[in-house]
Amino acid sequence: MNRIARLTTIRGALVVSICALASGVAMAGDGKWVQDAKSCAAPEYPRDSLSKGEQGTTGLRILVGADGKAIDSEIETSSHSRKLDSAAQRALMECSFKPQPADSKPAQQWVKTEFVWKLN
Repeated sequence: MNRIARLTTIRGALVVSICALASGVAMAGDGKWVQDAKSCAAPEYPRDSLSKGEQGTTGLRILVGADGKAIDSEIETSSHSRKLDSAAQRALMECSFKPQPADSKPAQQWVKTEFVWKLN
């Protein structure tokens, strides 16, 4: 995508990432994983979805390994657009996660998060 098209895409769409919430599968006291916002790039609004005016919320479950890296993901609730769902899933698989509290050592666990796709 050239620079002008990319700027148009960014100007024409707003992507909001809502913080990840851990779903407790680790034992009590082990802590939980939270999304490291600095490691996550917002997904690019798919050109097709942009031209069709598609919007929605993609709810995802990310399996986070003991090293804080995404291992697997599942779409829990669809935005009703395959392209938006896939873009959110690809972007979140590149994120890293950090333990909360910071001194804890969470085990591998599922983390819930969602992306809100909204045109302005």
